[in-house]
Amino acid sequence: MPTKKCAVCKKTSGPSYQPLQKCSRCQSQVYCGRECQTADWPNHKAACKAVLTNGEPWYEAYRKCKDGTRHEGVLELITWSCPKEGTGWGHCFEEESADMKEKFEVKYGGDEKRFYNYWPQGFRWTCCGMEGDMKYGCDHHGTGKKPCTCDFCRMGQALPDRIYNEQSAGRMGLQLARGPDPRSYSASHAAMATSMRAMMGLDEASDDE
Repeated sequence: MPTKKCAVCKKTSGPSYQPLQKCSRCQSQVYCGRECQTADWPNHKAACKAVLTNGEPWYEAYRKCKDGTRHEGVLELITWSCPKEGTGWGHCFEEESADMKEKFEVKYGGDEKRFYNYWPQGFRWTCCGMEGDMKYGCDHHGTGKKPCTCDFCRMGQALPDRIYNEQSAGRMGLQLARGPDPRSYSASHAAMATSMRAMMGLDEASDDE
């Protein structure tokens, strides 16, 4: 599970175990208190300004999916390791993570928008746990403004254990809905999804594994 740390002193909590505070302007950098935030401002200033475009987060332009749905969470840079996938900072191979982090800090100056354009798979949407380079569908399973478009919600089924319990970097630390989204059920879609999933062997594994 990813652990947030103060950008300056690397503490995981503030004085007297108070929770970390996000930069009020960009909401991306975290600090244990005002002293560390003030000390970091000369370094954080450029990246902080780059986070906002016309008063909105830079990732607003990337919310729309190819199926017409929209992500409703935050596009978050993956800075933690995922042992099961063997990935580290930036969701790249663990042995390459230090170089990737240096590239983000030096070549891209800590600018998440520029880095996203270079390495979108290094980000995840907090509403569904999908990686930043996934352009089709936000599987919110009933928590979004529009009906979920995943096969399971259309079939009126909750996510099976083998999918819901999957440990991936994009889903680590998130409390995601399991569904099904009651607005999504469609008899015709359910029949089609069931047939196509069987044809492609997508549901061969037991849900109890």
